[in-house]
Formats: sequence, C-alpha cells, structure tokens
Amino acid sequence: MTKSIYLSPSTQENNIGYGKYGTEEKRMNQIADVLEKILENHNIKVYRNKPEMTLKKLVEDSNFKRPDLHFAIHSNAGGGRGTEIYAFSSGGKGEKAARIIYQEIKPITPTKDRGVKFNSKFYELKYTKSPAVLIEIAFHDNKEDSYWIINNINKIAIALAKGILKYFDVDDVEYRQATEEPAKVYYRVMAGSFSKRKNAENQIKNLNKAGFDATIMIYKR
Repeated sequence: MTKSIYLSPSTQENNIGYGKYGTEEKRMNQIADVLEKILENHNIKVYRNKPEMTLKKLVEDSNFKRPDLHFAIHSNAGGGRGTEIYAFSSGGKGEKAARIIYQEIKPITPTKDRGVKFNSKFYELKYTKSPAVLIEIAFHDNKEDSYWIINNINKIAIALAKGILKYFDVDDVEYRQATEEPAKVYYRVMAGSFSKRKNAENQIKNLNKAGFDATIMIYKR
C-alpha cells in the first residue's frame, strides 16, 4: 500500500531571519520543494499545505486527507542554535518518526543539537489526527544557523527524506533525481547558408572576429 505524508512548511511570512535569510515561510518551502520531489520519486503520496493557509485551515486539510504522517517544517528563533524535533507525547508513531528523522538530520548540522522533545500545545501536534512531527531546522535569527540553512537546502531535504523513508520502511533508497542540478539548455543560431564553402569560411571569419564561436555544419538536400 502506498504511504502518504502531509508536508506543512511554515506559513509564517513575517518571521524574518538574519542577513539574506528572508522569511521562514520562503526557506521552509524551499526545503519542502526538494523534499516533495524526493518522496514522490519513491512513490510516496505527498499532500502539502498552501502558504496562505492558517494553522486551523491546514490542520483541517491534513485531517481530511488522513496521511500516514503529518510533517511540519519550521526554523526557530529566540537566541539559540541547533535542531530540535517535536512529537505530541512519548510513545506511539509520532515519537518513532521524530527519533528516526532526527538521527538523519543530526549528523549534518553545524553545532550541537537540541534533540527530540514533546509538546502537547503545538497546534499541529495537538489537533492533527495522523501521527505528527514538527521540526525546527535551526535558528534563523542566528548568523551561523541562518547561513547554514541558506547554503544547505538540498542537503537538509535529503536528510529529512532519508528519515521519512526509513520510518515508512522504504528499501533501495536513492536520491539522484531531485538533487541533481538541472541540465543546461543551449540554443544554436544559424547565421547563414551557402552553396560555396569559401563563402561559408568567410562568414566564419567574420563571426569569429565579432566574438562568436562559429563553426561550419554540412548538410545535403
């Protein structure tokens, strides 16, 4: 049976990070973009919130879709550093998912982390019907944490994907497609067609002098 997940990147557009971080909403959606592709490449059904949703609305949406896991993705603030991940309470699938995902993100973070925690007041943990996890990737108001997130979007998404796929017991895990750099596209422009080779060679000289990398292609009608 196909597993499903509800990705819930932060909708907090007013949480501004250090330097060029921008908003929490923007950065967490960048991570979710890559994470979504990886999970879909491994046949995980992915649902996702929308930036304009309120917490109440996105929880209602998640509860309507009833995924196997609800995964909220945030960055932190308040003067600390490091990653922490929350479940509603100890025991059960929420804690299991939190611990598996944390073991994948922990090795790539640049500082000592804050571990697995429990919080029965976080709205997404309290009111979702599915097992739920909320991760605080790092502190966006800290210079080093902010830079780390900005420069490691793909790496963070891969670590999260590994944890989620392990929680879902997915074997033969590969991460190639969603993390490769997109192929560059080149467009070739034809600057003339000549019946005599000498005329073509003269055109090549003119183009080379003008700074264009030109070559002759031969074709027959």
